[in-house]
Amino acid sequence: MTEGANPEPSFFEEVTDYIGFGAEDSVRLREFLPRAEAHLPHVAEHFYERIFSHPRADQVISGGQEQVERLKRTLVEWMRSGLAGPHDYDYCLRRSRIGHVHVRIGLPQRYMVTAMNGMRVDFREVIDEHCRNLYDATEREALIVSLERLFDLDLAIMLETYKLAADERLRRRERLATIGQLAASIGHDLRNPLSVVQSSLYILRRRVAEDPRSSKHIEKIANQVDECDAIITRLLEMARNRPPQRSLITARELFETSLAAAAVPERIRVDDGAVEDLQLFVDAGLFKQALVNLLINAVQAQEGAGIITLTARPNPDGSALMRVADGGPGFGTETLPSIFEPLVTTKASGTGLGLALVKSIIERHGGQATAGNVDEGGAAVTLHLSSVSVPTAPTPP
Repeated sequence: MTEGANPEPSFFEEVTDYIGFGAEDSVRLREFLPRAEAHLPHVAEHFYERIFSHPRADQVISGGQEQVERLKRTLVEWMRSGLAGPHDYDYCLRRSRIGHVHVRIGLPQRYMVTAMNGMRVDFREVIDEHCRNLYDATEREALIVSLERLFDLDLAIMLETYKLAADERLRRRERLATIGQLAASIGHDLRNPLSVVQSSLYILRRRVAEDPRSSKHIEKIANQVDECDAIITRLLEMARNRPPQRSLITARELFETSLAAAAVPERIRVDDGAVEDLQLFVDAGLFKQALVNLLINAVQAQEGAGIITLTARPNPDGSALMRVADGGPGFGTETLPSIFEPLVTTKASGTGLGLALVKSIIERHGGQATAGNVDEGGAAVTLHLSSVSVPTAPTPP
């Protein structure tokens, strides 16, 4: 599974040096952990009280009380691992993964910064009110300094993760803008001659109907014209970047219409046993476009008999996922990190637009697309939707 870019080792070395965080801080915090352990759930409780004091927090964390309780447990583990260390580059990578989750669910930086600064106050209270008799004044002051450095370090890692994600989005927008300009300038000009070819093919089909060899070549030309038209459509759709026109539809219905549109051949077995009864509030046309791209990729990845495994299920936090997996060779390790970028392809004759369009469509729905290889062999693309519920209409004044 791919995720956003990670901070470089040089960043971690620079920030720890600037903050002044060192081995003595690590030892001091590790020794503090057993004394702070019992108070971590209270700090987590207070943290989410601060989060939900923001007016729009319930729009970001929309999975209800069950999701909040799970997030609290995760935060307790986050605090525990922060005190335990070791505080090396692997620690930086683990912290940045949490930052990627914040970016994915759309948690604004200000929420995270405000709540983390509140945690500083809570930890200070733990030391002053519950651990005062365990340290003399000098030791207590040294522990507070180490905690401040730890929070500075974690905050710097989180902010760097947000920055890297923003840089990545900007680069992607620039690439899509370039493609959009190209598509807008040549799309119309290309479709005019393609229309002439299609009209001529209609006439030729009638003339060579009695000649099987000529008819076969006519159909080959027609298929390639359709492929050219589809490429132009994908280019224009990415350039247009229109907002979704949402309506209710089931995941099974989306898969069924997409399978029909993708014309999955009989040699490929489709396993839809993991498609649950799931209602989605999405743009059915755009989502079908994304799924058709994934299904066509899955078919092309497998020569001869093969399998496509479909999954659709809700998550406990109110989100949902849909997945298309195949039985092919899987994604190459060298292309996997950039597999959703425009013009990146593993096919000899591919355009590299299909997965880029999938990513664009899912992000327009507030979700995320990830790719990886399955243990049994083959590739899988997973579509993560942050919420499957229909927004509640505002109460009339």
